[in-house]
Amino acid sequence: MRRTDPETGAARSRHGLFDRLALAAGRAALGLGPREAMIRSVALALTACAALPAIARADPLAAENPRIPEPMVFDLLRPLGARAGEREVNVLAVRPLDRGPTDWAPELEYAYADGQSFELELPFEDGRLTQVKFALQGTFGTGAGGRWIHGWQYLGQVERGSATFRNSLLYISGYRFDAHWSMLSMAGLRQVGLRRLGPTALLLNHSVFYDFDPETVLGLEVNLRQDIAGDDRTRALVIPQIHRRLSELTSLQAGLGVEFRTDRDAGLVAALRLIREF
Repeated sequence: MRRTDPETGAARSRHGLFDRLALAAGRAALGLGPREAMIRSVALALTACAALPAIARADPLAAENPRIPEPMVFDLLRPLGARAGEREVNVLAVRPLDRGPTDWAPELEYAYADGQSFELELPFEDGRLTQVKFALQGTFGTGAGGRWIHGWQYLGQVERGSATFRNSLLYISGYRFDAHWSMLSMAGLRQVGLRRLGPTALLLNHSVFYDFDPETVLGLEVNLRQDIAGDDRTRALVIPQIHRRLSELTSLQAGLGVEFRTDRDAGLVAALRLIREF
């Protein structure tokens, strides 16, 4: 008679996950240059980070959810577990220091129900509107004794002028280790086109945060986009950042990082986000 042990079964499942990731990393590195192999290995590592907290049993949305900061560049639509009626406006500006225009975007975020949020965003390049973006976000629940929270995010983007439509769907997983340390991972796919499907890209974002004091958070965000069908381009952004609460409802985020692309040399990128809640 076979003996079933839930804890042992979970451990075997985790070991199997690590074995498969290690095998995939080895296969990904074969036939690639050092730079491409490193980027794809990082992608697999970030996927593992996103999956790790999922071994915990998820519970419905709790009255008190773990407080986990949002990444600056690839942010959330209000934090996971947001309460109905929460509203926010913010503006993000991103500028490569050695080339190109400044990308900036005003955003409006609204939690229309507990754990459910909507966003409208208008991305600009310098003074030219380039896209209209809308997004939906939901919270699945919490686990690990209230330390873990997870959910999903959908993004729709319409390119102005070309009518190109992009769909993105991501899984979100956040975990608070203690009063100071927390992390947030996002993993999903972006698909171009509606009637005729175009290139597909893997989207990964992993951020680690340290609560320095009640008004200050230090963070490191890694943002990766890897084309997996169609084009064969990779973009990676590694950006340390600081989040500072200026008042009860106003906060400022700033960062300076390095962007890597397969079609150009690495370059410095500066980013700034101003947030107002109401």
